[in-house]
Order: sequence, then C-alpha cells, then structure tokens
Amino acid sequence: MDLEPHSELDKYFRLAALLLLFLWNLLVATRMENPYPEILVELYALPASRLGLLGIVIGLSFWCPTVSIMAALAFVCLGSDVIFLTK
Repeated sequence: MDLEPHSELDKYFRLAALLLLFLWNLLVATRMENPYPEILVELYALPASRLGLLGIVIGLSFWCPTVSIMAALAFVCLGSDVIFLTK
C-alpha cells in the first residue's frame, strides 16, 4: 500500500475517485431524504452484491487507502440506509 501516486495519471485517477466518492457521501449517503436509486436498493438485498461491494472496498485499499476509506463510508451508509428503506 503506497500513499504516493505512481504516475501523473494515477494521481488524477485517485483525485477523481476521491472526489466522486466524496460527492456521493455528501449528497446521497448522509441524507435520508435523498432516495437511493431503486436498482441499488434491490441489488443490496442480494448477498452476492454486498460481498462484491466489500470486495471493491478491499481492492481499493490496495490501490489507495484514502479512496478506500471514502468507499467504505459510502458502503456503510448504503447499508444503514437500505435497512430503513426496505422496512
């Protein structure tokens, strides 16, 4: 795990992923009044999709720990919100 980007392109990909996940967490994951897309709620009911999302978070941790922290926050917020949305 390396915190420093390996190239200029890697730096921009990390920044773009971090920005995208930050905006997702800010606009969707932190507010209950913004509904998640219907397909995302339906997919979350399947255990394979949750394992896939967890695999993405783990894979991101090998690429960039900062991006993986934001992805993990989005994953946790999705899980906690979907519990309320499916009741």
